[in-house]
Amino acid sequence: MTSPLADVQLKLCENIDDIAEMKRWVGERRTTPLAFDTESEGLSPHKHKLRLVQFGDLHRGYVIPWERWSGAALEILNTYEGEFVAHNSVFDARFLDVHGGWKVPWTRLHDTLTLARIDDPSRSNGLKPLSQSLVDRRATAGEKALHSGMTDNHWDWGSVPIDYPPYWIYSGLDGVLTSHLYQYLRPRVEATASGPYDLERAANRICSNMMLHGLMVDVPYVEAAIAKYEKVSADVRGWLKSRHSVTSPASSGQLRRAFEKLGQEILFWTDKGQPQFTKATLGFYKTSGQNAAVQQLAEYLLHVRKADKMPRDYLHKFLDMRDSDGMLRMSINVMGAITSRMSVSEPPLQQLSRDEVMIRGSFIPRPGYVFITCDLSQIEMRMIADASADQGLIDAILEADSTGTNLFLVIGSQMYRESLTKADKRYSSLKSFAYARAYGAGPDTLAETAGVPVATIKEIEQLFDERFPGMRRLSDELMNSASAMRRAGERAGVRLPSGRFIPTKPGKDYTALNYRIQGPAAEYLKQALCDIDAAGLGDYMALPVHDEIVMEVPEEEAEEVLMVVQECMTDRSNYAVPLTAEGTILRERWAK
Repeated sequence: MTSPLADVQLKLCENIDDIAEMKRWVGERRTTPLAFDTESEGLSPHKHKLRLVQFGDLHRGYVIPWERWSGAALEILNTYEGEFVAHNSVFDARFLDVHGGWKVPWTRLHDTLTLARIDDPSRSNGLKPLSQSLVDRRATAGEKALHSGMTDNHWDWGSVPIDYPPYWIYSGLDGVLTSHLYQYLRPRVEATASGPYDLERAANRICSNMMLHGLMVDVPYVEAAIAKYEKVSADVRGWLKSRHSVTSPASSGQLRRAFEKLGQEILFWTDKGQPQFTKATLGFYKTSGQNAAVQQLAEYLLHVRKADKMPRDYLHKFLDMRDSDGMLRMSINVMGAITSRMSVSEPPLQQLSRDEVMIRGSFIPRPGYVFITCDLSQIEMRMIADASADQGLIDAILEADSTGTNLFLVIGSQMYRESLTKADKRYSSLKSFAYARAYGAGPDTLAETAGVPVATIKEIEQLFDERFPGMRRLSDELMNSASAMRRAGERAGVRLPSGRFIPTKPGKDYTALNYRIQGPAAEYLKQALCDIDAAGLGDYMALPVHDEIVMEVPEEEAEEVLMVVQECMTDRSNYAVPLTAEGTILRERWAK
């Protein structure tokens, strides 16, 4: 069989004749959009140089050294009237915007990374590995030569010579591979999920703009927070050592001896038979330990772990990663999870709890501006109610909305047939159970997440399923359907109402419920982004985190913008229960 890459021609543009040849080629008719790609020193367009711009189609690829021929690259980008395609366009578009001022024609831009994630979000979606799998097994052949050369010569992505053949050939092939991926993937996605593809393309544009927007770091605040956490860590470590002979808060052996010496039976164990001291299990000992000394030890261990984690994972990174203008521009992965949920990294704000006020407070609005945060209210539970048609859960949500009561207090009161408060231990256990169940967790994982014994979880599970059977029924239906697909030799998974398909792995069909809930929740938030943008507020959007949208708006417009954003994020007619959002104006810094 002939290789799809057998007749590919690649050229490094070194003189005016090469540029003229490339321009003539750009003007030719082609069956796929014109592919473009970039090579840079690093991942941040505000910190790292742009080195190469590449164009390609199914048969040819041209490599343009940016510092010498940026004008030629921009001329093509600005004058080409057809459609473009890129692999991870959000990355390339930002570099070309920052370094060349190119305003991306998003309505004419396709993205093979987006197509690939919709076609099969479970596989690797790097350009070269994906092309090796779907286009030609030799697509990654040039990588080894490039990496070997870089290692031997101690080059990195900023110092490897432009005219080093393995480098520019490796780069020039990217546009060709992107064209072949587009030719393969676009018809597959158009046949079943054209709506999700259009939504993701719009989200690419909005998230690219948010990454360019960035957030301002309050440096004195961050430095003071680091000092505070370091003092807490030192004080607690001294206490642990003197009081309990614990010199390493991460040592399961030391912690086991300390707890048992206080009379606490170890209740949580790993699969390998080791005592388990996670955040959740320490939380259980803190609230339900056998005596006050046990509860105090667990509380202090949680304090020291948090005091070590916050500066390491967040605060130091805020200082190190900010630009020269004091702005931190996070990386937004538009389809970060298999469900297409967005994620935020560099730094990893996606893993940051909403309750970490001190960490969020590191960011302040620009002078004359304020923050607006708007958060979807219990989106997972509302999606479960809609998908399962569980009338009891629907009524509980409607009651919570009409009375202004916390949803899990309503659910708990109905389960236990008595009023609950947030101080009741059953409240936090029930809330943890409900969300962990939505993620497809079994009893052992549910117990660990909630920080309670398995017996307690089984009691909650029985009461919940008796009062609200729809979640269990929906989970069983989805899992059985996925298993039946697998037995029939089909690709097993969940088909969302939008047409998007999310595959499940063998032995993990229990994840089907999570995918059925998180997938539509992700699409709903992205549609809300599009609606806010359509309302003329796109330039004010700064960051999506979890189910929250952070905006930075002129102070005098804040009240009006807040009302518009809440309306854009609310749907009272298309689901079994209202999907609602709550917003807040933050004048000093980002906080809950």
